[in-house]
Amino acid sequence: MKAIAYPGRRKTWLFGGLALAIIVVGLALWSLSSPGISSELDIPAYEASAMADPSGPPWLSGKRDDAGFASAARTDRLELLVNPASGQVIVQELRSDVQWRSNPTTVQLESQKVGGILRTNLESPFILEYAEQNKAQRLVVNGKDPGVKLSFSTTDNGVAANYEFDQLGFRFSLVYGLTDNGFHVAIPAASITESGPFRILSIDPLPFFGAAEDDPAEPGYMFVPDGPGALIRYPQQQKRVGAGYYQYVYGPELTNKSFDPVTVSMPVFGMKKGEQAFLAVITEGEKASAIRALTPGLVSSFNSVNTRFIYREEYNRRLNLGGRAIRVFQNELLREDRQIQYYFMEEDEADYSGMARRYRKHLLDTGGLGPALAPSSNIPMHLTLVGGDTIYYGDSQYEIATTFAQGEEILRELKDAGVHELRITWRNWQHKGTLAPDMRLNVERKLGGKPGLQSFIDAAHGLGFKVYLNAVLTQADSEGSELPPKTYGVRSVEGDTLFDYEFFFLNPNITYNYAQELINEAAVLQADGIHYSGIGETVFREYNPRFAYTRNDTAYLYNRILEQTQGTLGAGSAFLGNTYALRYLSDIQQFPGETHQYYAIDETVPFYPMAVHGHITYSMVPGNLRSQYDDEFLRAIEYGAVPSFIVTAESSRTLMQTKTWGLFTSQFSQWKEKAAAEYESFNRLASLHHLQMTGHSKRTEGVYETEYADGTVVVVDYNEKTFRVERGGGT
Repeated sequence: MKAIAYPGRRKTWLFGGLALAIIVVGLALWSLSSPGISSELDIPAYEASAMADPSGPPWLSGKRDDAGFASAARTDRLELLVNPASGQVIVQELRSDVQWRSNPTTVQLESQKVGGILRTNLESPFILEYAEQNKAQRLVVNGKDPGVKLSFSTTDNGVAANYEFDQLGFRFSLVYGLTDNGFHVAIPAASITESGPFRILSIDPLPFFGAAEDDPAEPGYMFVPDGPGALIRYPQQQKRVGAGYYQYVYGPELTNKSFDPVTVSMPVFGMKKGEQAFLAVITEGEKASAIRALTPGLVSSFNSVNTRFIYREEYNRRLNLGGRAIRVFQNELLREDRQIQYYFMEEDEADYSGMARRYRKHLLDTGGLGPALAPSSNIPMHLTLVGGDTIYYGDSQYEIATTFAQGEEILRELKDAGVHELRITWRNWQHKGTLAPDMRLNVERKLGGKPGLQSFIDAAHGLGFKVYLNAVLTQADSEGSELPPKTYGVRSVEGDTLFDYEFFFLNPNITYNYAQELINEAAVLQADGIHYSGIGETVFREYNPRFAYTRNDTAYLYNRILEQTQGTLGAGSAFLGNTYALRYLSDIQQFPGETHQYYAIDETVPFYPMAVHGHITYSMVPGNLRSQYDDEFLRAIEYGAVPSFIVTAESSRTLMQTKTWGLFTSQFSQWKEKAAAEYESFNRLASLHHLQMTGHSKRTEGVYETEYADGTVVVVDYNEKTFRVERGGGT
């Protein structure tokens, strides 16, 4: 299987709350030699920024306490305190008297050994990076700068801190407010101005909110959304080195030619301090942000976790064809509203399980997650059938790995072996496979053509199974595709067509319109859904001046594709499953099960599975592709996944000279018994498939338990390589 890192208008702003408009396909042909697909969309425009520039009357602080803080807002549970002199804020929990502070206390700062900008950063509600125009040096300023002017204005539920840097020519606002569920901080795009030679690169709002010392009397951890979820515990057991944890939400920006893997699929982070905890959700601007976690000894003696909002990307600008380049920053400021919502938890709720439950509720409250699954007496299996692929040299001959007729026989054998529910994904079913000349429903004749595919779908339905067609609509192979890269391809930040080796990335409009055609054609065949590669897996910008897409725009279009797929066919499926796409996904394959171990990860936890289980069906590494078979099988059980296999009727050797690689052992006859046995094991959890996860913990070393809404507990023992199901807490 080719291990491809799949990514992601007229000058039109798109917004996720709009209804899907009628699509006009084929408004124009690019040329007589090009496929007839239009780049135009009939989608209403939206305003890029919804938050107004804070313009309320001045905030009069009133009575202040001994530390200079005054009340700015209050609810039944929380009170917002603001220091008019420093701009620091405190969120006071009224029931417990617990305080969540934007910055360490004066007493805590007395022991700090750092000086200069590192010291003043600890006292500031924000850290701002900037650069002089046409220069590559990153500079830092904060709220303690002697040249800053700070004023306050009132808002409906809090206060806005307005900062002006006359010498730098900057102005922006931090808007603080209390909600029924917690506290938020926002930076409206309308509040940002730049005048002069300097340019804003990034802003870290509340970089030390809830920062904790390495105190053995109050242990805790920072939660970061790496893979399924990860903990960085404190006090640290050993000294850590490096620059700290820093990862982009939904992966790095591909158009900067950074093709690192996506490690963060959720725009969340958190902190546990003793019996208290918070979960932070980036609710605006998450697609242009990063998660940062620092441990003592890096910039201070504190543990801290926060968001960095990115306004300009840094990239390599080529100076000549020989490859010489310099580091530069983008010229245009990314004008998008930014906001973080903080939720507070205490006692039994104050752990990563409580954070996951809180995030699930946030997703449901905001329409980011679909309804609960229906109860079923059997669990589904994700089965991928690989039709074959084209040899990528010589005469481009298509090599057959599984015909549609052979696929039918595989289904019957699995049914007879006791596999009661299958969701089948057909891979490389299209003419020429990976080298498909276009994205339409052009079925490879050697597999049986369209009649063979129709027969397969009918046979699957007769057995009670569902069929998804795999579609790669975000990339095309320049060696075989008839799509002209210069016309259909995404432009990088430098203005050239974006390539990853021979693959070029398709403009999101092209992807959108091809998807509409494929969805309609699949409906005629009565396919049950489409499994997308790329869509739901990543996002990226488009620098073609004709479109000028942001990552937000691309995600909007991809979500419209998934919505249309679900509405027309009944199901949409994807790899990885970034949370921007969850609302319209029924299935996720290769769901993240491990952290990437970039920095200081102490423990991997199933935060993401806990947030979505019972609403989406997901599988992890296919059984025949596992590197540690028993442990990865048990992890799938522990994380509430369904079984998964990717198979061929013929030997995997038939694909060795094609662009489908990595299937070292895929022949169905060799895996049939193992697949049936695995299904039987997973099916012991069928009654839990539609239920939400309510808890997860470590019992002893190598033994973990997962609790479900009905009280059932699944215990996984990695030492003995076994698992058991305890009903209602009893064996």
